Amino acid sequence: MAEIRSDPNRGHSGIFLGLVRGYWSGPQRVSAWMLALALLALVLISVKLQATINSWNARFFDALEKKAQAELIPLLWQFSGYVLIAGLVTAVTVVVRMYLMVHLRKSVTAAIYAHWLESRAYLRLDRNAKGAETPEFRMADDVRVALDQMVDLAVGFFTSVLLAITFFEVLARVGGSLRLESGFTIPAYFLVGAICYAITMSGIASILGAPLVGRIQRKNHQEGVFRYELMKVREDAREIAAQRSEKRQAGILAGALDELVHQWHRVIAWQAQVLGVASSNAVLVGVFPVVLSIPKYLSGEMSLGAVMQLATAFVQVQMALNWIVDNFVRFAELRASANRVGELVAAMNGMESEAPAAAAISPATATLLDGAALAKDPCAGPGRPFTGDDQLAMLICSTPRPNLGDGRV
Repeated sequence: MAEIRSDPNRGHSGIFLGLVRGYWSGPQRVSAWMLALALLALVLISVKLQATINSWNARFFDALEKKAQAELIPLLWQFSGYVLIAGLVTAVTVVVRMYLMVHLRKSVTAAIYAHWLESRAYLRLDRNAKGAETPEFRMADDVRVALDQMVDLAVGFFTSVLLAITFFEVLARVGGSLRLESGFTIPAYFLVGAICYAITMSGIASILGAPLVGRIQRKNHQEGVFRYELMKVREDAREIAAQRSEKRQAGILAGALDELVHQWHRVIAWQAQVLGVASSNAVLVGVFPVVLSIPKYLSGEMSLGAVMQLATAFVQVQMALNWIVDNFVRFAELRASANRVGELVAAMNGMESEAPAAAAISPATATLLDGAALAKDPCAGPGRPFTGDDQLAMLICSTPRPNLGDGRV
């Protein structure tokens, strides 16, 4: 289980990363590293398979251009084998990746709720304080979202780096240089074109998507607020019914829901722009490399197989270099959820530093917590005196108690 350490110098994201690091160094570190190494090996196999299929493209389309039927049949059989291997590798990768997600989530969540219980933050934490709003939502949903996105993005980033390294060499070797009519020569012009294309698309997406992190964080916060207001209706059911305050409660829920919808509108507007860039990129990326190859193909310097090999390599490079375009929204979700988890832990740590005396239980408080004393309901007596260090007792007596379903509260 990950361990929570109070460090005022760490930001909210740093607190979250500290929880994640605990999984790799705690009791589960052996299984954690085994899953990580297995995932690494599967990614390497997948990239190698992509490079093999890229070379197959050149041979297949060269045979197609020459109408060499004798060469086409064996190549098709080879491709069917590649399809089977790709399916198997993908299936195993999904299993390993999800095992890693589940066990990482278990470690981080267990560390947070253990700290929540041991520090008695569930009782002492001000639910309206910054970072303390909707702690249940943060521990359940925000931890899940942040860790799922973190694992997926880490695997995707590593895969993108390997694809870029692998297919850079293909673009430079197969594409060669381009000599212009002016006599100027562009070395590795396909590689230069791929890098310029990726920088342009990634730059546009980064500019349009920059406000998304904050807006998604506010949207997630409001999701938690709305859920909290719904939970309060159930907790305060007897009080609401006794006071006939259903209309007032409906107004509170309507206000929380309206604010949630407003925050969703703010996210949708910017997310649509980012996804619009990604969609345009998906259409253009298949045509752009063919346009780049037209001069050398028409001059006879490049075969059809080379054109198709370069086209598929160009797409792979763009998948790698435009990683930020395709995953900006997911990265924003990761940042937003990780910050919300870090805020909760910071709020619990701040509570401990501001009220260290509350951690010590006095004899009077111990009596209050004793089962027999609780059965007598010491909080019910009018004018019950509290000693100066009975902070926990004061909190217990001032906290609304839930309906137990049998007439007692």
